[in-house]
Amino acid sequence: METVESCHAKFGVLISLQIPSIACYIGLVYHMLSSRHNLQKLRNHTAIAMLFVGFITVIMGLSMILNFLQTGTLKLGTGAYCRVWNFIDLLLYALLSILMLLTSIERHILIFHKQQILNAQRKRFYVHYIPLACIFGYLIFFLYLNRFHPSMRKSIRLQSSGLCWSICFVIDTPVLGVFDQLDHTIVPSILIFIANICLLLRALWQKHYHMRQAI
Repeated sequence: METVESCHAKFGVLISLQIPSIACYIGLVYHMLSSRHNLQKLRNHTAIAMLFVGFITVIMGLSMILNFLQTGTLKLGTGAYCRVWNFIDLLLYALLSILMLLTSIERHILIFHKQQILNAQRKRFYVHYIPLACIFGYLIFFLYLNRFHPSMRKSIRLQSSGLCWSICFVIDTPVLGVFDQLDHTIVPSILIFIANICLLLRALWQKHYHMRQAI
């Protein structure tokens, strides 16, 4: 149960971190976009996408939380506001999770198979750019459908305090809620761990193999 004191304490901590975070994001985005060399590197594209997603999270998602912590209620605590808040929150979190998974998989390609797979513009288009576009398109479509579709609008729930309480498709369609958690959170986290462990083991094995070849 939140108290006025705990809300104010959280507000102070979060806003003291938000301001330098915004400055860091602006600096990083400028550094990445101001250099043609950085933009041409395939390995930087998912990093740039994650920077933009993180920047929007700090600017919009965190600002909504700060507004609630400062006032103790949502000034625009309506069904529409809650749908927008839930949509932004879920979309940004899912994007970061799946973009990180894509980055972990792409490392294998960029390190071990770059010449074979990414040596032509058409291959780069299908292997690199299409997956990025599909991630954004799929998540926006899935979450938009489950937040703003007319069948979901009647299901929005608000707490008496004005806080957005529940996500309609989690309550009314539990299968979609389970799918959302598995597909956008749990499975990507497991695969990120596996992909990075495999990358480390593969790099160590190749180093060991080349050392044996040199003897």
